[in-house]
Amino acid sequence: MLPTRRWAALAGAACFFALFAVALGEPTPLLAAGGLGAWLLLAQVDAARTMQTVDRSLSATVSVADTSVFVGDRTAITLRASLSTPVDAPVEVELVEPPSVRGPGRDHRTVTIEPGERSASTTCSVTLPVAGRISFETVRVRIGDRAGYFTEEVSLAADAQCLVEPPAPDDVHVGQGGHAVGTMYGEHSTDQTGPGLVPHETRQYVMGDTLSRVDWKTTARMNQPYIREFESESDYQLSLVFDAGADMGSGPTGRTKLDYAREIALGCVYAAESYGDPVSARLVDDDGTRWQYGPSASATAYRTVRSRLLDLDSGAGRRRDVDRSRPISPADAGSRGQLLDDDSPFASRLRPFLADTESYVSRVSDRPLFGAVGAACSDADRRHHLVLVTDDTAKVETYEAAVLASKQSGRVSVFITPSALFERDETVGDDGFVEFEEFRARLDRLENVTAYEVAPRTAVERATTSAATALGES
Repeated sequence: MLPTRRWAALAGAACFFALFAVALGEPTPLLAAGGLGAWLLLAQVDAARTMQTVDRSLSATVSVADTSVFVGDRTAITLRASLSTPVDAPVEVELVEPPSVRGPGRDHRTVTIEPGERSASTTCSVTLPVAGRISFETVRVRIGDRAGYFTEEVSLAADAQCLVEPPAPDDVHVGQGGHAVGTMYGEHSTDQTGPGLVPHETRQYVMGDTLSRVDWKTTARMNQPYIREFESESDYQLSLVFDAGADMGSGPTGRTKLDYAREIALGCVYAAESYGDPVSARLVDDDGTRWQYGPSASATAYRTVRSRLLDLDSGAGRRRDVDRSRPISPADAGSRGQLLDDDSPFASRLRPFLADTESYVSRVSDRPLFGAVGAACSDADRRHHLVLVTDDTAKVETYEAAVLASKQSGRVSVFITPSALFERDETVGDDGFVEFEEFRARLDRLENVTAYEVAPRTAVERATTSAATALGES
């Protein structure tokens, strides 16, 4: 409880009368000073009683009109305050804006419950310029007394949130060799039959089958009852490894590799949520794993992973050193080394490098993306679907990470953004996409691995058309 200027004025007057009484040696001014002091004491007791009542009976709620918007959008925020027991003093309740929100002045964000009233509300419009999950967590309450001598300020917790999504690319192509795929990212099924949505096969009716599963068309055609079996949905853990290194920032603003890759990752998380699958996530930059979470199948887990993906920006630090050569496994290198069976200076110099597989493995295992994939495979405690989202900058590291995942995961999906299609120059050379497609196809040939390209649809169409034309001319 803090005194106001009015209290200070009366307290000053009381002190003046007390000093005046001492100076004059008269008791009359002292009586005036005592009266003022008693009045202020009674006012303080009354203010304390009012503030205790407000503290017990005040409730405030904040609601957001749109719980999901895009960067730069406006939305309405409503603040409601109510007292279960009215008081004879004004109560001001102010909405505290998060730092990332642009809103109106304090007057438009504040409601005042007048003396004797029980409730008040206000609605204001705010702009949301930053992507992420925005929380309106606090309201500030100012309580006074009816005489205006004291005031107190307290904070109450609120629980209103709004998901602000970055401007999403509207031409995301996901495909293989320029051909778009139509399946939902993360979709899966098993060979088991039972309750489900996907038709599997028909079989003859046996005693105990329910009539709801009878396939009437097949029954009419075969003149005997048949049952339609459905594939039952399996329980996969989604293990997401997302590359957020500096190279993922290539491309025009709002249309970078990261922007397109993020759409894929968000789609996988939404798919996992729809299936009720546990999700774990690792976000990797040029220095290692930046953030990891899970596994968990709670609503909080899906929300947390989506929020972190939306908050992502590509690493602004140094780019990690990468080997941009065509990936060759240690076994292939050893086989090629055996072909050098002569004693020429060239063969003598090259043979040790091809035979040294340990240094190759050590060099790749120290890379951030490879390490994150290995950790994701090691931490999975059930059948899991590993999803790797990256670009084609570090081909050797990506290839070896996919090899590792193919051996330890039941299913691996690799989504790659082709660097050649994210150059700021619109005249992209055909050779870049052709080289990328060779790399993607090499990944796709690995056991349990499916590799996709992720890029702007128009860029893919232009590159595939140009490559087909060049092939026809040759």
